[in-house]
Amino acid sequence: MGYQRVETAPRLHSAELLLWLYLAATAMLFAGFTSAYLVQRFSENWQTFPIPGVFWLNTTLLILSSYTLFWARRGYKVNNPWQIQVGLMATFGLGVFFLVGQVIGWRLLVHNGFFLAGNHKAVSYFYVFSGLHALHLVAGLIVLGYWLFRAFRYQVAKQTELGFRLASTFWHALGVLWVYLIVFLQVNQLF
Repeated sequence: MGYQRVETAPRLHSAELLLWLYLAATAMLFAGFTSAYLVQRFSENWQTFPIPGVFWLNTTLLILSSYTLFWARRGYKVNNPWQIQVGLMATFGLGVFFLVGQVIGWRLLVHNGFFLAGNHKAVSYFYVFSGLHALHLVAGLIVLGYWLFRAFRYQVAKQTELGFRLASTFWHALGVLWVYLIVFLQVNQLF
């Protein structure tokens, strides 16, 4: 009678667990805000406003940045430093352009008379949603900047795989969150 080998599923690293808990907390924060938005949207005198097109351009930039980061990760898996560097540079650049686009969009709103503390609650929510997302994106850019620095010093190796994967997960989650927000806000402008 021999012993049977029992296969176990790979365990979740504690850093991954912390990231997923943070992402869950962030999702709950935005879920709470969208819930409050809907309660006020359907209970008070609500006025819609046109969302400037630059926010949709920003959505495209963020989706592209997820692709370039995915491409950089593929470079990591095949040990191609050039692909890692170019992919991270493109992702970082697209993230910066996204933030610049957000500022342009906010300025367009102000130019059209829509202010954060104005008399339009829908506009105030839009600023809060997009502003909180922008703060998270700045954190993502800091993390990407760290990995970009490491990539140019050729310090992205097998032992750093977990950190690089966590940075990628965080960035992709920001992209998913933004797509959710912009679609949610746009749909609510139609009614």
